[in-house]
Amino acid sequence: MRLPSFALPRLSRTTALRSLLLGTVVLGGCKSSDASAPSATPTAIRAQTGDQQTAAAGAALPVSLSVLVTDKDNKPVSGRRVDWDVGAGAGSVSPTSSTTDSRGLATTSWTVGTSAGLARVNAQINGLNPVAFTATVLPGPAAALFASPDAAFIGVGDTLRVRASLRDQFGNELVGQAVTYESLEPVATVNSGGLVTAVAPGTARIVLGASGRADTVPVTIGAAGSAPCGPTAPRVLALGEVINPVAGSNNLSACVEAPAGATTAEYALTLISTATSFGSTTVADVVGIGTNRPLTAALVAPLSASVTVPLGAGRTFSNALTPAEQFEQQLRATETRELTPLVDEARDWLPVTRQRASLTAVNVGEEIKLNANANSACTNPEIRTGRVAAVGTRALVVADKENPTSGYTDAEYASIAATFDTLVFPMDTAAFGAPSNISPYGKIILFYTRAVNALTPANAAFTIGGFFFARDLYPKTARNGLPACAASNEQEMFYLLTPDPDGVVNSNRRTKDVVTRLNLATIAHELQHLINASRRIYVNNASNATELVWLDEGLSHIAEELLYFRVSNYTSRQNLVLSDVNGGRAEQFSTFASQNFSRYYNFLISPETNSPYAPNDSLATRGAIWSFLRFAAARQGADGEATFLRQLVNSTATGVNNLQQVLSGGAFADYLRDWTIANIADDFSVATTQGLGTRYINPAWSFRSVYPGLRIGGGNALGVYPIAARSLVSNTPQRITLAGGTSSYIRFSVPPGQRALLTLSSNGALPPSTLRYGIVRLR
Repeated sequence: MRLPSFALPRLSRTTALRSLLLGTVVLGGCKSSDASAPSATPTAIRAQTGDQQTAAAGAALPVSLSVLVTDKDNKPVSGRRVDWDVGAGAGSVSPTSSTTDSRGLATTSWTVGTSAGLARVNAQINGLNPVAFTATVLPGPAAALFASPDAAFIGVGDTLRVRASLRDQFGNELVGQAVTYESLEPVATVNSGGLVTAVAPGTARIVLGASGRADTVPVTIGAAGSAPCGPTAPRVLALGEVINPVAGSNNLSACVEAPAGATTAEYALTLISTATSFGSTTVADVVGIGTNRPLTAALVAPLSASVTVPLGAGRTFSNALTPAEQFEQQLRATETRELTPLVDEARDWLPVTRQRASLTAVNVGEEIKLNANANSACTNPEIRTGRVAAVGTRALVVADKENPTSGYTDAEYASIAATFDTLVFPMDTAAFGAPSNISPYGKIILFYTRAVNALTPANAAFTIGGFFFARDLYPKTARNGLPACAASNEQEMFYLLTPDPDGVVNSNRRTKDVVTRLNLATIAHELQHLINASRRIYVNNASNATELVWLDEGLSHIAEELLYFRVSNYTSRQNLVLSDVNGGRAEQFSTFASQNFSRYYNFLISPETNSPYAPNDSLATRGAIWSFLRFAAARQGADGEATFLRQLVNSTATGVNNLQQVLSGGAFADYLRDWTIANIADDFSVATTQGLGTRYINPAWSFRSVYPGLRIGGGNALGVYPIAARSLVSNTPQRITLAGGTSSYIRFSVPPGQRALLTLSSNGALPPSTLRYGIVRLR
């Protein structure tokens, strides 16, 4: 992860925290990866079979997907895990991960989703560019014809176009079919293009037909100038007011009336699928009658480039994981694969650790041997001799004896230990709970080793700043016929970058100040992983000892944010605006907070294809779950945030099930709905925010204020709040397909004193209960 580090050498704690403001954002690792050791290091992954197939919606592809994994000599690599990442609405694969065989091949079977179009599955190995498999999903035979709108209300002399949509059993549209139109009553006429003209007051039935299917649109004609809402009662919304459409027999509808005056009113309809499956989809059909485009395409006015804050030195927005993040992902996969079978032995071993008469005393200058292998969990130990450099209350700082010279002094290591004891440890444990205590020293080891420096190649544009490896929580020695992890250090510990001012390791120069800044947020982030893993193994006795990646990473990104609040002397309820993070505080924001904003940006620009709980490790997923967790924590009140986070860490469930248990009684789906409204409405304007209920407000950040001032690398400021939104034009239906956790933002305006009718349905019926929605007035 791209994370910094702690107190500068020889400084008091107060001075040290001020010095943290001078930072660049770099990456450190976390956890994960391989059950059977690979035969060699893979350098390439190529598609072998299964790409570019065609199938009907919901069908299994006839040919399995397979990839070939090879090394630098183009020889097959066996024993390497391949993860199969299913795109939004793309169906399912079985298995979701597979291991290469002796020929270097890994395979899976793909059942495509129910949405027609181009579907995608990525095959990926950590550290390599993924291979994309695509399939063309065809709609099935025609099952029904749906007319739009469902019903219409117009005045004499008005016109309205009705449209036909021929669909298969899953709601996929079949195009190219001839459509016929007929008016059964003379009070209205309809031409061959579906344009209805109101001739006289009364009711007309417009019949649409195609491919042997038919549907009817009842058109009620009133006096000239009649409003489009018919019997649906109009609502005049105050700024920030949120309403839900009302359920009818086969759709939801709402009539909004803009206040009289000179100002056009603007609104947003928000949709989110709360279904738990990312591979399946929900269809939403949205129609507006009397709606116009929003007044502005951008949601806020552009800002001058002179007021920008940095987003990390050289940082660019990208949804692809960097090599450092891929390293982290590999560690996480290793843990899941290699360590899951060892949980029973670990729990059987725990009483043995508690039988020791007392903790082992340790003094500065003593030596400890530690395995620093970052690629394999339980085999091939890389033993290094470390010297105890500082002994704190919670931290034991150990320096690799082979570290480059000109590193930290013992006094500087003592400052590091003090910062951990007084800042990071109490902060994370207050939020997430206490870690286990299997170490014979009763402390968490901070191991500064050149082995971490060696993980970053020469002249790389990234830095791996450190990592936590859950293998160290497992016993070395097998007991009672249960397997163990022979390469474990049997310690709660982190591995950290060490200063290397002369570039001894891979010619990468690392000054003390840079390394100090790189490690603080790394430790805050990794300590959450340590707490989460150790409590699942030894405290909660969870059947699954590893939290799902997206939620575990989201919690660690919350830890980064908590650190930012601490070092900047802010709280999580101050609604920070651009001026709060700019100017003299810009470096502070760049070092400790910008990564979360970068990740969240990737979600905001494409919410219809990204989700806070997508089963992948994309930056968009990380950003979305960070934002959702921050929003959900805030809903608990200032005194309830830590309790909410601790409940997630101290659960025996994982992923969505974990969130559903903590936010019980269906509250998880309600929170998702409210979060989508907050994403587009919070801080739209002062008046809008004042009108919003507290359930739709994120009290930590004014994203609309901060984002326009962020610049991409060394480029210009964004200038806008970058949320992607649709425009709803009158009588132009929109069909939206949402996978689990994905959302859509639909903006429209209504002229002063006018009314507009919105209808929402799903393939001619009421939307499923998993689709949550709301209409909010923005302007």
